[in-house]
Amino acid sequence: MERMLLIESVVRGVLFVNGQFCGPMEREGQAFPMGRHAEIYIQLFPFGESAPLAAMLEMREGQIVRLEPKESAFALLWPGGVVQLELRLKAQQMEEAEYAAQRTETDTLLRYLQLRLVGDPRAALLRVGQTDADGPDLSAYHAAVPVRFAPPATLGWHNLRAGLVRRVAENVACVDMALAETAGGGQGRGLIGRIEIART
Repeated sequence: MERMLLIESVVRGVLFVNGQFCGPMEREGQAFPMGRHAEIYIQLFPFGESAPLAAMLEMREGQIVRLEPKESAFALLWPGGVVQLELRLKAQQMEEAEYAAQRTETDTLLRYLQLRLVGDPRAALLRVGQTDADGPDLSAYHAAVPVRFAPPATLGWHNLRAGLVRRVAENVACVDMALAETAGGGQGRGLIGRIEIART
């Protein structure tokens, strides 16, 4: 399986990886092939008055064993070998919140998972039969996110999917896939039927 590193920052600037100039950092980020074992050194020089940021990522056996600095570098491990590395500068809090709002598209499964994670009883209204007794255990997760990278085609029965974020270190998390199928809900609404979680 070929692994990929996607480096992102809401703040625009100039990116260097392992001392090599890699061009401008735009909102879409930059992607690089990556092996199962890697030491990657990243520098971001933001446009404007923000100070530069340096980060270090170490991979062993396809897992992150070191990511620094913990307060500015955050990684999500997606199914299929994608490592999404987010660089966050102190000056970007307002801009980041605005960008996240633009990227998020809430669908039925994502909304259901978000409600379940905060213990909102309205989650049951999105399930067939308005019950959650057969719902998946979400105790290991702290957030639900839209799927940005397609999971491996192992389960073909689902027509809805969302990511569930499971923290594995202070600034590293895995994204497991929540897979679901819709069932008729009446009055033109599609409700959620069967749900399974595929761990990364």
